[in-house]
Amino acid sequence: MLGVLLFPLWLGAQSTISQSVRAFALDPELAGAAISIDVVDVATGQRVAAHQPEMACIPASTQKLLTTAAAMDILGPDHRFETKLFITGDVVDGELRGDLYIVGGGDPSLGSPFLKGVPGLEAILERWRSAVQRAGITRINGRVIGDGSYWNTDATPGDWPYSDIGNYYGAGAYGLSIHENLYFLDFLQRSRVGSQPPIQQTRPQVPGLHLINELRSGPRGSGDQAYVYGSAYNYQNYVRGTIPVGSKRFTIKGAIPDPPLFTAQAFCRKLEAVGIDVALPAESHRTLGGGRYLEGREIDVYESPELSVLVDRTNLRSLNLYAEALLREVNKSRGLEDHELGSGKVLKDWLAGQGLNPGPINVEDGSGLGTRNFFPAEFMTAFLRTQVDNDRWRASIPLAGRTGSMRGFLKGTAAEGRLSAKSGSLNSARAYAGYARRKDGRELAFAIMVNNYTIEGKSLRNKMMVLMRELCSGRL
Repeated sequence: MLGVLLFPLWLGAQSTISQSVRAFALDPELAGAAISIDVVDVATGQRVAAHQPEMACIPASTQKLLTTAAAMDILGPDHRFETKLFITGDVVDGELRGDLYIVGGGDPSLGSPFLKGVPGLEAILERWRSAVQRAGITRINGRVIGDGSYWNTDATPGDWPYSDIGNYYGAGAYGLSIHENLYFLDFLQRSRVGSQPPIQQTRPQVPGLHLINELRSGPRGSGDQAYVYGSAYNYQNYVRGTIPVGSKRFTIKGAIPDPPLFTAQAFCRKLEAVGIDVALPAESHRTLGGGRYLEGREIDVYESPELSVLVDRTNLRSLNLYAEALLREVNKSRGLEDHELGSGKVLKDWLAGQGLNPGPINVEDGSGLGTRNFFPAEFMTAFLRTQVDNDRWRASIPLAGRTGSMRGFLKGTAAEGRLSAKSGSLNSARAYAGYARRKDGRELAFAIMVNNYTIEGKSLRNKMMVLMRELCSGRL
């Protein structure tokens, strides 16, 4: 897609990679931006080209490369998360004289509406319904409780922007997550710019959610500029921004405010739909005062796909929820206390164990959504060289013209099928990092980081695509 038509005037047919990097860094449209670029030969470590490689920049989602590699090494590619169903009390004449607990084990893919091979929300609820009936239960005289105490209640890191955390990509990671902690929010488009598109529904239903609609209709073709403003455990959310004019249904995705409670509520509805009465309202471990499930009879254990599958989804689709879940599981496996599960301490220690100097980096989360993460391009290329033989992890990095977020880019160019790159994008921060395999057999590790730019993000992305193409085709 981004091939010859985007070849810029500042690159001649015989340009070297070093010349291309210099021309990119001196582009007048990027004046004032903070730019850190490093390109190294993977085999020798020799620097091929660079611009301020020691300057620390916000990496955005390229940080997921660090988190996923650490998770694969520490937890193992076959690691699986477990979600369990327990009952407390006895079953007498079909009545459970106690409570039913859904005990989360941190699985970010539970009930995913997108991940192939994983039972979706209705399917996982049906599985649990079957387990309850196999246990001979026809009535519950207690509660259904969603227990997310496997991790702490601090699901969203403190420096995540408020404008993000009400939306699906800022949903956070909970000890009990479900449906990727998101709901679909449907609007009916209007034909006049400035008019208000009405809300049709949420899918699935989120009990107690109150949406204050301040959305407006934008020009045709203006795309999704709508944002949900909310926070964890807060059920009064605002919808602001615009969606384009039209005459169809337009869907955005919001964050479920309390996934453990939502899970319990959804399962209650499933049970009652088949005639299994639940005497008391659904609760979560948090709404009951923070207590954890202690003992009872296990009636079902659901296992997630293996970790390597979750890593694929994390990097190919750049999912913050999955990256945060992996970080928390890594930290828990190393014995960190609950209040430290969202920290980067273990990740930095692991990087040091790979022979890297973690001194110039700051890691505040697993996904890169936070604005206090930073490290220089030369740190990323050094990291990439340590992982060059990690084939299973490398397969999770989007491949130009073929997979993930790079599927639609660089088709028909020298980079198609030979350049793998993880993208990252925040407000005024854009980055790419990965590997470029050249026709002469040499492989390059690269990191391109641009912060504080003022041009349109799409325009910057196109310039970066051209530069990445040159990594595969430019002279050394």
